[in-house]
Amino acid sequence: HRVYIVVEKLSELALILDESRKLGITPRLGVRLRLASIARGKWQNTGGEKSKFGLTACQVLQVVEELRAADQLATLRMLHVHMGSQIANIHDIEQGMAETARYFAELHRLGATPDCVDVGGGLSVDYAGTRSRDAFSMNYSLDDYARVVVAALADICRSHDLPPPHILTESGRALTAHHAVLITNVIDSAAVGEVVPPLDAGPGPPQVAQLYADLQRLDDGSDSAPREIYLAARQRLDAVQAAYTQGTLPLEARARAELLYQAIARRVRDRLSPGNASQRELRDELNDKLADRYFCNMSLFQSLPDVWAIEQIFPIVPLHRLDERPTRRAVLEDITCDSDGRIDHYVDAAGIESTLPLHALIPGEPYYLGIFLVGAYQEILGDMHNLFGDTHSVHVVLDAQGRPQILEPLHGDTVDKVLRYVHFEPDALLARLRAKLDETSLAPAQRRALQDELEAGMHGYTYLED
Repeated sequence: HRVYIVVEKLSELALILDESRKLGITPRLGVRLRLASIARGKWQNTGGEKSKFGLTACQVLQVVEELRAADQLATLRMLHVHMGSQIANIHDIEQGMAETARYFAELHRLGATPDCVDVGGGLSVDYAGTRSRDAFSMNYSLDDYARVVVAALADICRSHDLPPPHILTESGRALTAHHAVLITNVIDSAAVGEVVPPLDAGPGPPQVAQLYADLQRLDDGSDSAPREIYLAARQRLDAVQAAYTQGTLPLEARARAELLYQAIARRVRDRLSPGNASQRELRDELNDKLADRYFCNMSLFQSLPDVWAIEQIFPIVPLHRLDERPTRRAVLEDITCDSDGRIDHYVDAAGIESTLPLHALIPGEPYYLGIFLVGAYQEILGDMHNLFGDTHSVHVVLDAQGRPQILEPLHGDTVDKVLRYVHFEPDALLARLRAKLDETSLAPAQRRALQDELEAGMHGYTYLED
């Protein structure tokens, strides 16, 4: 292996030269450049003047002069840059590489002889699948990326008669994102707008009667303006809620009005045409209002922390019933007690949506979802919010015949292990619980059964189990 020591701060250079003299070795040095070029996106401060790392143009000159004074200029062998992470626009990479190539030529002019350029990371993953400049997509291919990187350095070498350098990359996200998928089971759901209160519920305020009439017009097809009916229903519901707050309507009237409004919204959505662009905004609004809530046996903060932190998008699909057309629109929520534990953006055929098409749950049957491209950063960034620990994991490989093989199962955290992380001793807790049970008037068999259940839970998985 060839080891390069990359100087990121001026203070490091004197220490490196001093240690190399003591050891009697000639180091291979690199300098990390702080580019002025900025790659737009969630990680744009990796480059530019706000970057945490790298040397400015003045500092690079100072490194050259200090190395020259120490007769060590020949040890400067590498240029290192880091344009960003998840760079969606190929034009940003072109700008960064043009600036990098100029540094390469200028250092040769100053007498250094770098023969290696590390272009860092930045190669995107198209999480959204839109082939665009959106933050979680990319408007270029792997070949386009390679062509831009190589062309910038090749052009500068031709124009300045310089030997072409070796090119290194650190495209960690692009290399690792595809290797992992998170599988979660849906444990429950909650639907909206499927219950219509009976017409014989008794007399009510005029607003409720008007909502009944609006729903009837939609059901019998006597009105061809569903948008206007929906907007009127929304105003009537606002009036009902205001009257309830003022104390002029009872709870029963408000509940009936809300159920009617939800039923109207569902009828209107069903009458909208998916191919009509003019109805897109209303359709999206109704999908949001009427979305089912699917509760998933996971912690967003443990397994998908970037969804919470930076609104990262991951492709999510059902793992079975693939021969059935999804009939529901849903949002996914985890089992933590944090209201942020939900996913708000989903990859769909029409782009990024606020709901996900899924199948209706069948009582007694499992329903599994796969959340893909989670191999970069998620596992290592995850935390134990609400004391949900690491999940079970397995490695899946293909044998010589192309058949999948499940290897190296790793068990996730247990409750007692997680409690120790936060400085609670499980044995002491169980002893206190046993003491409390002994103080009760329960029969010995009941106490024993409860104690066994508590001990099993203490040594069990932090997520829900069958």
